[in-house]
Amino acid sequence: MGGVVLFLLWSWLAGCATLNPGPRRENFEPVFLYSEDEAQEGKATDVLGPFFTSRKDPRKKDFAFRPFFYWKKEEGEYTLLEYLYPLGKYKKTEKEVESYFMPFFSTRRDLTRKDHEKKERGFLLAFWGETEKGEPYGGFFPLYGKLKKRFGKDELNFFLWPIYSDSREGENRTYSFLWPIFSRTEGGGREGFKAWPLVGYERKEKDYEKLFFLWPIFHFEKRHLYTDNPTEISMIFPLYVSSVSPKRVSRSVIWPFFNYTYDEEDHYTQWDFPWPFLQWAKGDEKSIFRIFPLYGYKNWEGQESGYILWPFYWYDRQVEEGYRRVRNRYLLLSKDQTEVWENEGKRARILRIWPLFYYGLRKEGSVHFYFPALLPIDDEGFERNWGPLLRLYEYHRNPAGESESKLLWGFYVHRKNARRELYELSFFLTYYTAEDLFYISLLKGFLEYRAAGDKCALRLLYSPWPIKWKCSPDSQETISEPYDGMSDSTKETGG
Repeated sequence: MGGVVLFLLWSWLAGCATLNPGPRRENFEPVFLYSEDEAQEGKATDVLGPFFTSRKDPRKKDFAFRPFFYWKKEEGEYTLLEYLYPLGKYKKTEKEVESYFMPFFSTRRDLTRKDHEKKERGFLLAFWGETEKGEPYGGFFPLYGKLKKRFGKDELNFFLWPIYSDSREGENRTYSFLWPIFSRTEGGGREGFKAWPLVGYERKEKDYEKLFFLWPIFHFEKRHLYTDNPTEISMIFPLYVSSVSPKRVSRSVIWPFFNYTYDEEDHYTQWDFPWPFLQWAKGDEKSIFRIFPLYGYKNWEGQESGYILWPFYWYDRQVEEGYRRVRNRYLLLSKDQTEVWENEGKRARILRIWPLFYYGLRKEGSVHFYFPALLPIDDEGFERNWGPLLRLYEYHRNPAGESESKLLWGFYVHRKNARRELYELSFFLTYYTAEDLFYISLLKGFLEYRAAGDKCALRLLYSPWPIKWKCSPDSQETISEPYDGMSDSTKETGG
């Protein structure tokens, strides 16, 4: 082991006399890789493949020690820190600051309203904050606490929860004892009481009336009172459920198995007998037919979905003006999704055959391919923190046509653009071509040769004094593609 380390160190030191014509690049993968990118003015370092990575250029920086944490900083106010993902995250943009470490604390600040900023904090069972009007709240669950503008309520209070709690919504107040068993509500046009599960009643003026006893068996309700579509609901659960209004009728027997629905507005009729195994429905721009799990089809106002032998195959299709999306899924975890923007002449595709490979074509024209594809989800956080650790081979191509292939975390590398091409096999072999340039190196200088125009050079046994001579360009075979006029901003061999 010590001999290997000494050899790598000597190879790196001897590289000071290298004939390599490109930006500095020291590849000793899967142990270490350092590269520079003249076009992007960037530097990159990888240690132990993707476990430790660092990228830096004038516009952004990122640093990762996977899977423990990932940090990224971009121009402007964007900062991202993820640690033990998905448990911990800190994110700052021009609009907000968000931070959490589940389940211990979470905070969020809205930076767009500095004068009336809503502040929220939490740590373990403690919480505190301020409303947009500067009203403070806080507590320690379940001993004592007060919340404001949370969970759809203007105010929430609790003491030795669930022994006592109360809430306010406008002029209405609800008091609860041994939640959810006893409660009483009054004010704001609402009144009611509950002794759950024995009996409960609630009414709101010109809106609804609710009554239950022996919950969830008996339930009766009137909704949308004093409108042109009042609704009456009767339930003896699970034997019979009925919802009737002038425009819609729905009845169920042994819910949810046998159902009938008719909606007058879109002439919609639906039968379930029993759900979800047999289902039929028809209406204006709506239709459903299912024999689960053999075959199913649903067309709902232009959106189509269905399956054959679920979960082996199912699909959904969305069509809008100038846009079309088709998504096919196989065995739950594999999918083939295509999106087309007809007016822009662009398309995108994601093909994931789990756990074999992933192929992605983005709208802007970039391509990403890798195998194996062990993560069955599309999530940027998992992609950053876990994805690179789980891949043996990766291929990237940007919209300008510049591409990079990596095998075994960079042990083998192939990079190509319109003017240059690079092959690397760690420190064993480097092969590089450009317009009128050819370069090859074995063992980082054990044998190194370069031909550029009419100038040639040879280096043997890591000698700091290479042999140089003039060679005829007419005798050289053209190795790379001729220059096609593309911008000099394409990448060199670095980063």
